[in-house]
Amino acid sequence: MKQILHILKYKILSFIRLDSKLSVVSIIKNFGSGIIYTAFAVGAFYFAKTLINFLLVEVTVGQFLLHEFISMILFIFFMSINIGNIVVSYSTLYKSAEVNYLITKPVEPAKIFTIKFLDNFFYSSSTLLMILFALLLGYTFYFHLGISQFLVLVLNFIPFMVSAGSLGVMILLAVILLANRYGVKRVAYIITGGYFAVIFFFFRINSPRHLVRTVLRHYPFVNKDVYLDDLIPSVIKVLPNNWLSQTAYWTLHGDTYKVVLFTILQIALATLLFGLAYYLGKKYYFKTWLVNHKLTAELNSDRKKISRFFNPNSSTDIASQVKSILRKDLLVFIREPSQVIHSLILLFLMMVFVVSVAGIKFVGLGNFYLQTMIYLAIFIFNLLLITTLSLRFIFPLISLEGHSFWKLKSAPVSLTKYIFSKLYATALIVLFISLVLSFFSNHKFGLILITFSLIVTVIATITIVIINFGMGGLFANYKEKNPIRVSSSQGASLTFLISILYMLFLVVLLFKPFSELFLSIMIKRDFNLLRLFYFTLPMVLISGLVVAAFYKAAVSALRRDF
Repeated sequence: MKQILHILKYKILSFIRLDSKLSVVSIIKNFGSGIIYTAFAVGAFYFAKTLINFLLVEVTVGQFLLHEFISMILFIFFMSINIGNIVVSYSTLYKSAEVNYLITKPVEPAKIFTIKFLDNFFYSSSTLLMILFALLLGYTFYFHLGISQFLVLVLNFIPFMVSAGSLGVMILLAVILLANRYGVKRVAYIITGGYFAVIFFFFRINSPRHLVRTVLRHYPFVNKDVYLDDLIPSVIKVLPNNWLSQTAYWTLHGDTYKVVLFTILQIALATLLFGLAYYLGKKYYFKTWLVNHKLTAELNSDRKKISRFFNPNSSTDIASQVKSILRKDLLVFIREPSQVIHSLILLFLMMVFVVSVAGIKFVGLGNFYLQTMIYLAIFIFNLLLITTLSLRFIFPLISLEGHSFWKLKSAPVSLTKYIFSKLYATALIVLFISLVLSFFSNHKFGLILITFSLIVTVIATITIVIINFGMGGLFANYKEKNPIRVSSSQGASLTFLISILYMLFLVVLLFKPFSELFLSIMIKRDFNLLRLFYFTLPMVLISGLVVAAFYKAAVSALRRDF
């Protein structure tokens, strides 16, 4: 324990230390970061209040259905933390230079495992915790709850996140051990299929459409303080996301016994999973660390074949600056297992999303206001996926040059060609994915909406990509070799918040034309389709200014570094 406290002490000191070099740029960055964090927290607070008011007052779903929706969102949140923790933990536990340093010192592997797990959890979740607190405050203020009730909700949220993270670490240990015996690809396919099956069966058993239809049969009791416990499947009742939503519901209705019961269950599960993760880490972490090196060595032959194929000295190569940089970026991507794994996980989540929105057109019909909200919710979720891809693969592009950046400084490479070669291949892939997501989430709404959504998606994707590239240049960290750590830094969190603000601007801008369109469909009235395209003019103008500003920021940062 003494070693853990000693290491944690210096990690905290290194985290809170002030930069020795103060400059106008650093002050502006920190001041701007504070403003954006504060603005986003305030926005999340009012968003929670507005959304709850909309569902309870405008749509009149009732408190039971509201908290069941919250339960479903919490399930996705749990799975996101769990999957994300597998990827991030692989980088921090097995690819970190700090681990390689500590493993050579008289420090027990179990203690290294504990330190890195806590470091990883709080390092990557700080922004997420801020958003959660803001949303919880919005929930608390809307229902006029007290400070003690707010703290009860926080007390349940933290162990909920610890459970998801601990489970992710245990799955990672199991994956490495099984991969050593059965092969990496076979285990990856099985794990991916397992996650897909869990998500599929959850929504199969607990279908939102079926739940809404069933609850509405009890109208008008749905608007009263009636908890329709019989409508919740037995399997769902034992999940931590259901415990958390029920804690919120019974906190709202003052049932202390049930609040205490679900709180105890939540804390007990987190303690059990964290203890089990510590036990497995103590027993298998060092073994899996060695196994990972073995598996990495076994993959070298395949990587060498790929390297020879893309060798710039190959006879099939066309000597050019752009192709040389592209080859280098591709090889860096292929040689990093976490890059490939994270890419496959994100693509898997996108496939799940595409399948999930198959019948979304038929939800909310008869209420043009609700239909508009559902449509825009799908639109903004598309952009969230694009933002995640951009943050993960475009934001770290400049930082990944690392200490070899001096080679670019001394090479006859123009800045324009460098930016083009670094950006265009990844940007085209992200743009293609965004168009696929937009098409499949809109293909049941008709040709007009498909066309308009594709136009908006292209403009939004280009803007989000440039925001991430520009911020990646401003917050470049050439000492960090791990792209996941770069995309989890303070600069990345700030970039994510800026992208969210841009998406909210789009939603506000598009709400009126879409609501008028769905109203005309409902009452079978002609709608002037040009009105949709009129609203693209301010969007193009604002997006163009944003693109120009962040592109200039990237160029300025690169010129400074060059």
